[in-house]
Amino acid sequence: MKVETFTDFSFGTNTYLVWENSSDHAVLIDPGLSERNVLEYLGSKGLTLDAVLLTHAHPDHIAGAAEVAEATGADVYLHSVEIEAVKNLPPMLLAMLGIEELRLPPEIEPLEDGQVLELAGLRIEVLHTPGHSPGSVSFLIGEALFDGDLVFRGSIGRTDFPGGDFEALMASVREKVFTLDPETKIYPGHMGSTTVGWEKKTNPFLVGL
Repeated sequence: MKVETFTDFSFGTNTYLVWENSSDHAVLIDPGLSERNVLEYLGSKGLTLDAVLLTHAHPDHIAGAAEVAEATGADVYLHSVEIEAVKNLPPMLLAMLGIEELRLPPEIEPLEDGQVLELAGLRIEVLHTPGHSPGSVSFLIGEALFDGDLVFRGSIGRTDFPGGDFEALMASVREKVFTLDPETKIYPGHMGSTTVGWEKKTNPFLVGL
């Protein structure tokens, strides 16, 4: 499996393009403000985008979803709780992030915990991992976990935005992440990649969880 990372310079949000080695079809996870780079890369590699997967509905993770979907015809997926939340984002939150207008895809497919998607030749398991937001999800693809703003390398996602819940985040890590194989690679929404085992041993917020 191949993973190409695009990191925007405004928020340091990671966007991930994922595809099988032998395939020319891919999925995109969390198109924040890197949509132009993503579209150029797809064209240069001759890749067809089958889906846009959103870990949660915060603007820095979904700002490019509408443009990418329009340009590629890819379906967009988001947890059902987040679909409702994104329609009612507080203007204050957008202002805090310096985003004047947030365009949304006209159609968004709802995700649920335990759902398995078969897209672009990939088996994608949906894990509901609330805490950073009520409808946050992580995507388990093979031995890779794309966890949005749940676990970072040496840190965790913030819980002071509307809907954030520290105890729920801890439960998500304990029940959904730390039950995975220690060698599972974590691709977070910000900062560099890590592994489940490394975070168990060294993350100051999670040691002993």
